[in-house]
Amino acid sequence: MRSILLENSFRKQFIEKAKKHFGSQTALAKHLDLKIRLRHITQERIKDWKLGRHHFGWNVFMPIEVVKELCLINKVDFNTVLTKATKIRPSWTDPKNEKFLVKKKKPHISKRGSEKYLDLYTVLPKETLPWAKTRKGFPLFTKKEKEGIRLWSEASWRLTEIKLKRFVKIDELFFIGAALYASEGLTKIDNYNDCVRLGNTEPAIINLFLEWIDSFLKSYNLKFSIGYNGEDCNQRVIKNFWVQKVLYIKKADISQIKIRERANYGSALKNNLGIFSIRISNIVLKTFVIEFLEVAKALVFTEKEYALSYLRGLLAAEGSVNTRPVLKEVTIGCTYKNIKERNFIKSLLRTLGLKFCEGKNQISIINWDSFVILYKENVFKINQINSISKNKRFISGFIKHQKTQRLLKLSKFKKGKFTARDWQKLFGLKHCQSAYSFLERLVKDYFLLFHIKKNVKYYYINPQKVLFLESIWKLEDCHFNSLTI
Repeated sequence: MRSILLENSFRKQFIEKAKKHFGSQTALAKHLDLKIRLRHITQERIKDWKLGRHHFGWNVFMPIEVVKELCLINKVDFNTVLTKATKIRPSWTDPKNEKFLVKKKKPHISKRGSEKYLDLYTVLPKETLPWAKTRKGFPLFTKKEKEGIRLWSEASWRLTEIKLKRFVKIDELFFIGAALYASEGLTKIDNYNDCVRLGNTEPAIINLFLEWIDSFLKSYNLKFSIGYNGEDCNQRVIKNFWVQKVLYIKKADISQIKIRERANYGSALKNNLGIFSIRISNIVLKTFVIEFLEVAKALVFTEKEYALSYLRGLLAAEGSVNTRPVLKEVTIGCTYKNIKERNFIKSLLRTLGLKFCEGKNQISIINWDSFVILYKENVFKINQINSISKNKRFISGFIKHQKTQRLLKLSKFKKGKFTARDWQKLFGLKHCQSAYSFLERLVKDYFLLFHIKKNVKYYYINPQKVLFLESIWKLEDCHFNSLTI
């Protein structure tokens, strides 16, 4: 229900005039109680409205229905009375604030030379995420400034204002950061809408997330904490490690870092140095980040490089490599309950031409052709120091894959033509037909070309595949002793 606070002198005269009309404050209260049935009105309530302030100090607002009824009694125009209002509650119903309400717009991208920038003023959310108690959102206000954008909500007693940069560069960091937070960050919108939070065991992921936040947020108050496994852990060593590795920790923040023991975690950890967590408490920021993620996900499908950048962040956060002992699959963790996120990941993989299958709690990238794309695009480029390196496991399993072994053999003939008989002699095969079948598979995959001269088939490497093959040959120089067709 709307309510207003009138100017002191006008408010007293306004209520006194209505009181004189009925002869007493009690009679006025009975009249208002009959007319306005949504609330019980007593003479004490009218006394509080007249004073405009509770005895504990807070302002007492008059319901808008009461003001309208008093206008009828006093024969005063309601719009005239509104001009005497000092405050209107809720604040978004105040005509003075109406111009600051966020209006939904289509995301706008501008170009500066070869670089693209997203105008954050066009991607602002209209209202906050639902509050835990009220289960509803409240309108957001915004104002353009020379240095950026102010975004705030007046529905909370806490300070909710944030200051955003006007433009954010659409680059690799834009999508990696979005993928990291979508995977590892706090994205639930049920009872956790008051903060932005992310935790991980890898300093590289923590630093990338902080760079991402810094790319669009102007000022913020970070809170750090470390959770560690209590078995054989030195708190001082753990704290010093993270202070040295995390770039955004200031000297004043070191003493404020909270360290707490937590249950076992990280089956792939080789250095047990805890989980470092970052928290920024602000419901408006959380609301903006959730909206920002949706915009980033929509932009992912506009260019291949955007999709690859997002996949790099996704694999760094939720990816795992299955090598037993050769590369079987690269999995992305995603529960079956999160249908929206699963559909997005599947669309992302289809966009990049990757083959996959689904499990209950993961989506698995399969097939050697898909592994080749992952290798060529260097999707595991984000460094790991506390966990077993995903990149090393991927390369090791990729080398041992049967199809990769075939390509490694070609390095012996990279400079000229050869026949199936030459292949048979070099690798000591019993039958020439085995060599012929093997080479025909490579022809089918366009790695080899051939021509026939005097009924003899000569093979040679496809010039269009030379660069790719050279990158494969660099992976391992000597694997021929253990190769089998």
